[in-house]
Amino acid sequence: MDPVVENKLKEKVRLLLMRGREADWEHTLRAVEYGKYLLRHEEGDEEIVIPALYLHDIGWGSVNYDDFRKASPKKKKEAVSVFLHMRNGAVLARKILDDLGWDPEKTQMIVSIIEIHDEPDKILALDNPSANLITEADRMDRYGPESIKRFKAMLGENYFNEDHRKKGSAYLREGLEVWFRTRTGKALAQRLARKTGLLI
Repeated sequence: MDPVVENKLKEKVRLLLMRGREADWEHTLRAVEYGKYLLRHEEGDEEIVIPALYLHDIGWGSVNYDDFRKASPKKKKEAVSVFLHMRNGAVLARKILDDLGWDPEKTQMIVSIIEIHDEPDKILALDNPSANLITEADRMDRYGPESIKRFKAMLGENYFNEDHRKKGSAYLREGLEVWFRTRTGKALAQRLARKTGLLI
């Protein structure tokens, strides 16, 4: 991806992410780096994967996400704010990509992926290598040591009580089997999970 265009995209995205959930800017930067790593080893279109990873969570700044904060680890995906951030994020992403003069077909693909990016079953049903890499890079950031800091910043120290920690760990271990389809993604997620003690 052209570095000048990437920097323009980065700046637009940073402002929107700073209005959303705590630590989403840092999460986005890590997801982009995971995406670049996956692209070096797996099939995918850089001009879809990288912009989508920068843009995927920009919708959080336009919604009230108290329901997300209060939900248990497994119930978070059912929060209304999760649906709204995907829908609103897709609208914002289209405008940003149009302003940047992005290829219309690639813009449509990116917007379609953002609309469902937190619904892995729908992403996998697309049978699209770029969509899979976006999901893997986004979900990858749930496994590294930085992810614990991110969730504490977003949900508060008290969220990590023993019950939530057990449920969250079980959910993430299950995710290792479900969310990662590429050999590179599986291997990296397992390495990160070992670092944080999810896999012993």
